[in-house]
Amino acid sequence: MPIYEFCCNECGLKFEQLRPMSRVDEDASCPRCNNGAKRIPSVFSAFSKSSGGESAPVGGGSGCATCSSSSCHSCH
Repeated sequence: MPIYEFCCNECGLKFEQLRPMSRVDEDASCPRCNNGAKRIPSVFSAFSKSSGGESAPVGGGSGCATCSSSSCHSCH
């Protein structure tokens, strides 16, 4: 069963919830205030070892949504 991320419209709480794919479009109940929460896009990254043994992002491009670098080695 997939994990979906939600954000509450009332209190702004972001939380995750396991639910079947058949319920993907349904709102969730906020665990803090019990109001409706909308599903939000999930952000994730995947890494693999390069032939040199260094971590490299899978799928190309930057590993960070806010970074224009192609490698995390330049992050501070």
